[in-house]
Amino acid sequence: MRSRTAAMLAGTVLLLPVAGCGGGSGAADDGTVTVGAILSMSGIYSTLGAPQQKALRMGVENLNKQGFVVDGRKRTLEIEYADDKSDAATTGVTQLRELTQAKKLPVVAYGLGSDTYVPQLKRNPVPMLNLIDSVHPSILRLSPQFWRVRGDSPTYVPGCLHYAKRELGTKSISIITAKGEAYGEGLTQLVTQSARAEGIDVAASTQFPVGATDYSNAIRGAVAAEPDAVYLSSVTAVILPVLKQLRQSGYTGPVIHSAGINPNQAKDILGGQFNSIMKDNHDCAGTLPTTSENPAAKAFADAYQARYNEYPQDLTMWAHDFPFIVAAAMTKAGTVDDPAKIQKALGEITVPQGTVSGWIPGPGDALFTERMARTASEVTTWCDARQTLASAMTFDVRDGAVVDPKIKKDPCS
Repeated sequence: MRSRTAAMLAGTVLLLPVAGCGGGSGAADDGTVTVGAILSMSGIYSTLGAPQQKALRMGVENLNKQGFVVDGRKRTLEIEYADDKSDAATTGVTQLRELTQAKKLPVVAYGLGSDTYVPQLKRNPVPMLNLIDSVHPSILRLSPQFWRVRGDSPTYVPGCLHYAKRELGTKSISIITAKGEAYGEGLTQLVTQSARAEGIDVAASTQFPVGATDYSNAIRGAVAAEPDAVYLSSVTAVILPVLKQLRQSGYTGPVIHSAGINPNQAKDILGGQFNSIMKDNHDCAGTLPTTSENPAAKAFADAYQARYNEYPQDLTMWAHDFPFIVAAAMTKAGTVDDPAKIQKALGEITVPQGTVSGWIPGPGDALFTERMARTASEVTTWCDARQTLASAMTFDVRDGAVVDPKIKKDPCS
């Protein structure tokens, strides 16, 4: 899947060492500020964590080219990485204690497992910025310490059904859900609501347990309803094996999802037949840096591909920008080690210079509105002739309805 360090492959609970931690206070005498990041760099969610870490490294390097000033003193940033091994409930909680209690780092970025961190945050509050988790209902309800650098599922799922109805001619849809997986179950709720709003019939809604390898019962029930399209509810590593078996079952119609699948992942997980399996696939999520109309995002995409030789996901933009958000909040707060002041400052900063995500500012040009930052959403389609993705529609969502849709006719041409 993704390359990992020998230390991660050894299976140990690991915090990658960072020079100059200043006795664990988060600030060193040389002006270096250290913050934490808990990512799924191994395990089933490594398709998310590994690219996040790569983009975070790029963001730190770009920020440190000019540094940032806090209370009159120039600073640079470093990140101490922790691998939750795709198991936030045990390994991730241990890592959070290490970062915030033992090392006293003032800010932590993370990927998944919000609910498991709540008890720890009640005992030791620090701002935690989520780089990817758009589960419905929102993680922001769980703790005031959580912040999100991307829109949640309700900001993009309605676009799936809007596009399916108008561009794919969809009148009925079957939904296949990863049972027991919060993101997948939340997607199914939203798809059902959006289908109803669009006048699309939910022909069948079937499930398979997370961790299963045989999806035939769920696929059989979904296909038997003879839908115009099938929606797969879960993350990349979970739905791609389902997609493969769905195609093997003989279903050749449109497949829709919100997994952010990229060409590298499709090839790695699906194997040699990936191109035919991905035909007529449509993904609705955040805008991709490669298809974005934002010049900064495009430049980041080029740099990421040149450096890592892989297709950048939407989450890579948000991860790249995390260091700039931290720097802006520390500058605003006038401190590098007071979590409460940094927490307050996060709600007051505007979109920082040097970021690439193309955020939509909130009232007063604030980056965060009710602790969530937002970018535009997008439907991408698979172009089998070129074995890659193309942007089919960009849009925004307000009050559950798609607004300002920009549909691109024949996006693969």
